[in-house]
Amino acid sequence: MPSEFGEQVNSSDKHVFEPLYKNPDAVGKTGRVFYFSRHGESENNLFGKIGGDASLTTNGKQYATLLAAYMNQMELNDLQVWHSEFVRTKQTAAEIRAPKFVIPQINEIHAGLHDNMTYEEIAMHYPKDFAERDQDKLRYRYPCGDSYIDVCTRMMEVMPTMLTTDNLLIISHQAVLRCLVNFLRKNDMKKMPYEKIPLHTLFKVTLDEDGINLIEEVKMAVECVDTYRPKPSNCRVDRSFAESISSVPAHL
Repeated sequence: MPSEFGEQVNSSDKHVFEPLYKNPDAVGKTGRVFYFSRHGESENNLFGKIGGDASLTTNGKQYATLLAAYMNQMELNDLQVWHSEFVRTKQTAAEIRAPKFVIPQINEIHAGLHDNMTYEEIAMHYPKDFAERDQDKLRYRYPCGDSYIDVCTRMMEVMPTMLTTDNLLIISHQAVLRCLVNFLRKNDMKKMPYEKIPLHTLFKVTLDEDGINLIEEVKMAVECVDTYRPKPSNCRVDRSFAESISSVPAHL
């Protein structure tokens, strides 16, 4: 459960996916295909705010239309769409001709007291928290919110179904899909918070029994902001404000 204050998660997180690796019900048939995408660009993306429940921008709505056209023209048998509880994923899924299911386990990482704030605002008002998250982004838990480990733990409730369902499209969020990509590629979990999941991109996953899963990117020709923030070189609590926001992506 989320704690009241920001903290380092003490669970044996390096083994978080171990039950899933060993679960025979979570082994997808070789050649099984499913898809995933972030929601279209949201108003919060445009203004550099994290979390929240913002609607899509004009560009985000255009992506939703192109994504629907792409998926609809494939005429996949029994296509189903999973999306989170947030407005931006519902809007992204709206025009796709397929049954849609709201899956709370794929909600975005909950930023707690920092929800709807910009990185600059967090760095200004919560400099210690901001530095601690940069030091260990995987385990850091937002005050009254989630850590990446928390996101992975709840995702594991639905991943066996996800990995064994053909023609599934998941429309979710950056942190959630980072967890998924990290699992599919069997990457070091320390890399998870920095997996690149760009906006306005459809990902096609083809499962392989040897664990070398193929992830192909289909980029849609719709402009969007870049929300990727690399780890800054200085993560000390006593760093300057300018140093703390040096890797924040450009936004309005």
